[in-house]
Amino acid sequence: MSAERNALAVGVAGLVGVVVGLAIAPPIALTAWTAAAIGWAEAPLGCLALLMMVQLVGGSWRPFFREAFAAGAALLPLTALTFVPVLIGAAWVYPWGDPHVAASLPAFKGVWLSPAFWSMRTILYFAVFIGLQQALVRAPERMRDGIAAGGLIVWALLGSFAGVDWLESIEPSFHSSEYGLIFLAGTWIGGIALALAITLPGRDKAPFAAAGVFVTALLFWGYVHAMQYIVIWSGDIPAEAHWYLRRTETGWVFVTWALVALQFVAPFLALLSPAVRASPGAMLAIAGVTLAMRLAEAAWMLLPPTRLPVLPTALMLVASWAAIGGLGTALLLRRARMRTAAEV
Repeated sequence: MSAERNALAVGVAGLVGVVVGLAIAPPIALTAWTAAAIGWAEAPLGCLALLMMVQLVGGSWRPFFREAFAAGAALLPLTALTFVPVLIGAAWVYPWGDPHVAASLPAFKGVWLSPAFWSMRTILYFAVFIGLQQALVRAPERMRDGIAAGGLIVWALLGSFAGVDWLESIEPSFHSSEYGLIFLAGTWIGGIALALAITLPGRDKAPFAAAGVFVTALLFWGYVHAMQYIVIWSGDIPAEAHWYLRRTETGWVFVTWALVALQFVAPFLALLSPAVRASPGAMLAIAGVTLAMRLAEAAWMLLPPTRLPVLPTALMLVASWAAIGGLGTALLLRRARMRTAAEV
């Protein structure tokens, strides 16, 4: 109970900080909240996809991960609630909310990125994702394979659109065919990291399944990022190269290299060691760093083009991370406590 109360206290304190920020500087607070909401959304979305995968694919990862994926996916209703402020304040966050910017866009993009249509799509995404999560929990076992098979296709399609809508559209004139895959790759490793954080505490040894799936996800994340970079570099188009230039300006260059080092190089090299793969403590540390990098990457993709002042944006970002993360952790701990009580 103490851990649950502590998590709830962190969440409430962060929420108070965000409310104060909204009263003082609404655009800064809403933009920081949007980055935090997207970053925290990745793990439950990834858990949903992985829950459908584990339903279809057998192996040692099924008994180890299934309950953890279900617990992570159960956070989707809370995740949807965190997007309510984003829907309300989208015009303050995204450039296309300005009628003058919208008028300068090509006709199709102007309609696609209209605030009302963008909000409707976001609501649709969460309605479908939550519907799939509920169907996997409530449907008879004989129907779950079909739900998972069809659901994975729908999840991949809508998840790609969500990545473009929530992140890429911060720069309406930019487009990369890799963007949707980059977002999906982030949800994958985020979902595995959250599942490890749920499952490994209290274990004497981490099974091989804990590392095997994680390494595959890391390689996929590194591959799609590398492909976007190579395509933009080889094309040598200033408008596209500018995407990377903005993310290597001032302090963002340190975030860029932190993502390379802490989200890919360090965990990949660490997982080559059998001792690390078998150690619950080491695997939990890698999972914790990965979850932190999910938040950092969402901020790295969303915030540089906004040119907001660094200090207040950073403060609002930390408060938003604490609010959503604290409340989500409290919910997970409460769910685990109730499950343990029911088993007893």
